[in-house]
Amino acid sequence: MKKFFSLLLAAIMLLSMASVASADDAVTITVWCSDGAETTIYTQMWDDFNAKHTDVQVNYLFFAQDELLNKLSTSGDAGDTPDLVVVDGLQIPYFQDLDMIACLDDYIPEDMKSDVLPSVWAENTYDGKIYGVAQFDSGMALWTRKSVLEELGVRIPTSYTDAWTVEEFEDILAKAKEAGYEYPLYIRQNKTSSLYFTYMPVVRSFGGDYLSRETYTATGTLDSEETIAAYEWMKRMIDEGYINAACDYEDAFYGVDRHEALFSMLGHWKYSNHVEAYGDDAIIVPMPDFGHGVYTCSGSTVDVMTTAAVERGVADQAWTVLEAMMSPEYIKMVCEVNGGVPARSSVMDTMPQWQVGGRLYLYREQLEAGISYLRPITPAHATVYNALAQVVTDILAGGDPAELLHTAAEEVDEIILENGWNVQ
Repeated sequence: MKKFFSLLLAAIMLLSMASVASADDAVTITVWCSDGAETTIYTQMWDDFNAKHTDVQVNYLFFAQDELLNKLSTSGDAGDTPDLVVVDGLQIPYFQDLDMIACLDDYIPEDMKSDVLPSVWAENTYDGKIYGVAQFDSGMALWTRKSVLEELGVRIPTSYTDAWTVEEFEDILAKAKEAGYEYPLYIRQNKTSSLYFTYMPVVRSFGGDYLSRETYTATGTLDSEETIAAYEWMKRMIDEGYINAACDYEDAFYGVDRHEALFSMLGHWKYSNHVEAYGDDAIIVPMPDFGHGVYTCSGSTVDVMTTAAVERGVADQAWTVLEAMMSPEYIKMVCEVNGGVPARSSVMDTMPQWQVGGRLYLYREQLEAGISYLRPITPAHATVYNALAQVVTDILAGGDPAELLHTAAEEVDEIILENGWNVQ
């Protein structure tokens, strides 16, 4: 018996030593991530990854968005550049321009390429190369209430192929106002910077754009007749009392007590608020056709490998983490929390809300149909983003769209040309 317990103790000690040795031998991959809606679920995901792997461990750190971008910009000099970064996809050109992120073309397997939404690859592609992966894409459409539309006697589009014309939409807004909705259309005017994303489908449907997709400059595009027309429509909706320019709150649509808006021009991120307020009565319909077709917008948080990981010789281990993040298990884990469109079709095939007839199927249909229009993928992203936030702020205050867009185009181009971000 003594001999048995001695052998058992020895075995336990050997296993313990092996475990310690294994942990000591593991390669640590450092991840920097912006602190936000996914923080809790990312923590669970990486803790789960660490529990399942002995050869690779993730050391994750969260920062406020602005702090993260500032730290990344100076990390080369500080010598603390992480191996992986989770950041807004529109930051890819800026950090690629600084030679800080690595191309992933040699790592991405064919089965992943064919399963992931085309819009996700489009967002992660710059200069013809893939620099990131993403677990989800954004859904963009109009949130509204089925029962109210039925009471108003209007047809309800179920696909982008039968979207309302702008004339139909304006008629519905007039009927909603007559029915008691004080300001029928909420466009998140209380956070003007977010319209850089949410208003892109409107601008494109008018035939406009933010930058030329050939020269990546603003003059002649940001202040084109078509883009001006898109913002003049916004101003007309304000002047005619369909949009509340003084709105400083989020719940104009889903705040039941307000009974203010019938439509919310927002993406997937308020999904839980809308459903909590109205249940199955909360539905999404496509953006109207403003004359040049129906569009949605896409874009999301992306996951990139830094050149520092390559230089450290841990690129393969860093890819192991990225590959795990793109697994169906982790994609579903994240999307069930943030309501984003799962990046992989195979994952959506397992979730009822993304099937034909499901509450969120329109988001999927739009992305798979290729009607998503990306914001310009350029190192000048922040410049254009800030300029348009100011344009919308000034329109809400009564400013003239044409004058504001002409000024914005000149100011944006000055910075673009100064930094050489244009295409010759």
